[in-house]
Amino acid sequence: MRSWLKLLLLVLVTLVLPWDGVRYARQMEAALRQSERQALHALAASLAASLQGRVRLLYRFPDQGTAPGPYDLIPVVLPAPVYADGYSGGWPTRSRLWRHYGQGPHRFDILTGVHGRMLYVLLRVTDSHLVFDARLTNPLRRSTRGDRIWLGFVGPQGHPHAEFLALTGPGPVIARRIVRGEYGRRRAVVDPRIVGALRVRPGGYALELSLPLSMLGGPFGVAVDDRSGRGGRPLRYGMLGPVGRRPRGGLILASAQLPAYLRRLVRPGLRVAVRTPSGAPLAAAEEPIVPAIPAPQPGLLTRLFRRLSGPESRTRITAVTPIRGRGGHGVIGRLEITQTSDRWAQLRDHTLEQMLNLTLATSALACLIAIGLAFQMALRAWRGRP
Repeated sequence: MRSWLKLLLLVLVTLVLPWDGVRYARQMEAALRQSERQALHALAASLAASLQGRVRLLYRFPDQGTAPGPYDLIPVVLPAPVYADGYSGGWPTRSRLWRHYGQGPHRFDILTGVHGRMLYVLLRVTDSHLVFDARLTNPLRRSTRGDRIWLGFVGPQGHPHAEFLALTGPGPVIARRIVRGEYGRRRAVVDPRIVGALRVRPGGYALELSLPLSMLGGPFGVAVDDRSGRGGRPLRYGMLGPVGRRPRGGLILASAQLPAYLRRLVRPGLRVAVRTPSGAPLAAAEEPIVPAIPAPQPGLLTRLFRRLSGPESRTRITAVTPIRGRGGHGVIGRLEITQTSDRWAQLRDHTLEQMLNLTLATSALACLIAIGLAFQMALRAWRGRP
């Protein structure tokens, strides 16, 4: 075979280099993703170590424990304050933090949420025969009592409290507590700190409440007095004990200092979250990547590589590490670090751009040299003809 034909074949072989570069780019991308995953796990382990044993930094009420019991409530973190009107606006449409109490036709669902310094409660009570209290009467008179909602909680000083909401009709509801005055006479005193509203719905009613967290010391519960008729004997069920209406569970809440602490740990492109040992969210902080100038678009080679590689994966990289208790005993929470897709895309595209540019430049240079040599040989052969 003539030498110039051999060089032309070599030129054709060099065209394989870009495809080999694409294959290498895929391997490099997998290695980069694995490296980022290992780095995230190392970062999560170091941040979890900084929280080890710091129960009071994680939880607002450390005495409640970190493992939710059957009567414990884990409030959702609401993005904005909720207007208590009974229509459940502002609440998440779906949440696995709903709790259910009672059975059959006598049951209620409860979801709690927090925003700022306020606790919000959403109740959905199943009641086919709603009995209202008599209006403009003494709410302690037995003959005028209808269905009622009881709130039991322990105050910041450790004293138990019980307040009731008499249901007098759709619209605003009033919270009252029972106090004893002179000669042991009982009377109902309005508590203006608790704001709520009732809405009648098919098969029952919905009730929204809001109250300041400063009222609470941890234990908290709700119970329902369901009556078949006004003044009748109530059927009581819910989260309060039979004696003194003491709560059987409490609120598992993040401390007020935890969000600020997480904001100091986060860095651009990462999301740091703390969860309970069972996986319920406590607090989170995220710092997106906001460049000073608009981020450059991926180059032509990177876009071509993405087209050849198929649909782009938007999977985020997540690392989860347990937070140990004092002395490394037990688990008091879980630290979760997630690398956002923007951060991953910038790291990936920058590396791919450099590698593909180098591959294409090398292949183009090899082709030019081979074509030049082949042309010279062909020209010499043509000139040397007899």
